Formats: sequence, C-alpha cells, structure tokens
Amino acid sequence: MMSTAAAWDTLPVQSPAARPQLVLIPGGAAGASRPLAVRVPRWVRLAITLSVLALAIGMFLGVGGASGTATGSLGSVEVRAGQTLSEIARAEMPGVPTAEAVARIQLANNLPSSHVRAGQVLQIPRY
Repeated sequence: MMSTAAAWDTLPVQSPAARPQLVLIPGGAAGASRPLAVRVPRWVRLAITLSVLALAIGMFLGVGGASGTATGSLGSVEVRAGQTLSEIARAEMPGVPTAEAVARIQLANNLPSSHVRAGQVLQIPRY
C-alpha cells in the first residue's frame, strides 16, 4: 500500500484552465458617437460668466431693458364724478385689455390703488 503523500507525487500536474480574455475592437457604435472634446480657455469662460452675471443683475435692477412705465403719454383726462379707473381705461385705451390698461394708467400716474376722485387729472400712457 502506498501512503497518501507518496500517491500525491505521482498524480499528473494539471495547469489551471486559461480564462477567456475580452478583446477591444476599434470602431463600432461606441467610437462613432463620442464627440470631440473642445477645450475653452479659462479667460473665455470667465468672460462669458461675467457677461451673463452682468445681464442678470441689469435685468434684476431694471437697467437697460424695458421699464414698467410708458415713455410718453397720449394725453390727459380729467376724472368726472362717478367715473372709475376701469371706465377711463376702456375709453382711452380700447385696444388694450382693461386690467392691463388700468395697471398702465396707475404706473404712469403713480397711483397706489385704482381709486380716483372727481377733478383728478390722469396722464394716459402710450400703448
């Protein structure tokens, strides 16, 4: 009889099975859809950022854009007894929705509300 240690030495030596390897193939869909990288210099990125920031601040402060008030007026109207601002807006600014016309007249005359009194003179803004 043979010992286990002696039998161990007589066994044939087997090398481990080789594992399949992945092979990269150039081209295909992955290579075609990748865009070319464009490097933008730091000073260009800074200039764009500062321009956008200045534009945002200007819009926030109302500088350089259209303001909320009209640039001129079509004329003036004296409020008669019993007349409302809505009636004046409909009569003097017929092409503009009533709510918008009221708001424009309020802005042009620095009115805190839509209340007007008889004898008050209102400037009618351009539209």
